[in-house]
Amino acid sequence: MIPTSESIQRSLARQVNHWEQAAIRLSQLDNLASGNAWHGIEHKLGLLLKNSLQGSVNEVIALATNLKKQLESASDPTSLRTIKRNLLTLRDRYLKAEETIHFYTVAINSRTTTNLAALLRACDILCERSMTELLQPLGRSVPAVLTYVEKGVGASILKAGLRLWDGKISPVAAIKVTQHNLLRPTAIIHETGHQVAHILNWNEELSIALNTKLVNHPAHIGQAFGNWSSEMAADAFAFVHTGFAAVAALHDVVSGIPQAVFAYHVHDPHPIAYIRVLMNIEMCRQFYGVGPWDQLEESFMNDYDINLVNFPSIDLIRQAVKALPDVVQLLLKAPYHAFGNKSLSQVINPDRAGPKELDKLEYMAGPALFTSHAWIWKECLRLLALNGYKIGIGKGDLSALYKQ
Repeated sequence: MIPTSESIQRSLARQVNHWEQAAIRLSQLDNLASGNAWHGIEHKLGLLLKNSLQGSVNEVIALATNLKKQLESASDPTSLRTIKRNLLTLRDRYLKAEETIHFYTVAINSRTTTNLAALLRACDILCERSMTELLQPLGRSVPAVLTYVEKGVGASILKAGLRLWDGKISPVAAIKVTQHNLLRPTAIIHETGHQVAHILNWNEELSIALNTKLVNHPAHIGQAFGNWSSEMAADAFAFVHTGFAAVAALHDVVSGIPQAVFAYHVHDPHPIAYIRVLMNIEMCRQFYGVGPWDQLEESFMNDYDINLVNFPSIDLIRQAVKALPDVVQLLLKAPYHAFGNKSLSQVINPDRAGPKELDKLEYMAGPALFTSHAWIWKECLRLLALNGYKIGIGKGDLSALYKQ
């Protein structure tokens, strides 16, 4: 049976109406995330997200409305075929808008309770503060941050300024905080390091430096570190802000089975975990001298004795470890155009997150350090560094430190 124009038109109208109704429901953002969750977000951030998401779904609704108008006058086969193609576009645009909105509403809905919302709001502030210290002196704007809690081992980021599923530009940096690390979230500063390096194009600069300036080591070692530049940049950013706290937390996250610690994947931007831990410890050594990181290194190398394993990566690891002092020099002490021809450690002094300065901070503030709003607001990043340091050395009442 040959379909009539009327039956084709009716079928198309039904499908357009379906996607239009779906888009209208999707546009009711307050129904997608709970009121408590929306109230757990800073007001301006909430408006920014709502406007962006509403704009995305409004375009889908407008496309559906336009197709309905076209159907009113379309009856010839050519017009109906054109509407069919546009219907497929409508369907695709809806699904991409839905994917974008779903991501953000799931993130927002992670602020399910007053307590959790407060913890995540604190994480928002820590992230924004870490970026402000570097971007503001360079005359760059600081992106808004939405942190959300999720399962898993490692944190992650959907950077502000990147294209989303619906083709729109991400209006905020969406940073995943893992449930297990919510009370010592140094990993979120690693993630803001990714955002800052992206804004300043530091990854590319650093990669070139690592590829070309490790002249006392085999060329393939410089190439390997160059390929790892984005993760190394983020590690360095976390270190200058939170010192040994970031190093100890990183150690705990990547210390898995030996096969994972020694694994080398050619296209993985993460350094081999064994090298990465020792690189972070080398940062401590170069800025702070002797300290608990030396005991951490001793324990780590005992847990993962390179002399007792026979993985394909071992030769590369041995050569890369020899290069670590020079790598850390390039990472933290070499000048880069990204930082106004200064080094990262000149712009953000890691000594402020070192044991001596943290001890001084604790002595000066006394009991008010964790109770005074003025101290907390001014020194929130160093409070994260201080508590993370105490947890990292594994002494004292650890449960109380997590609560603090």
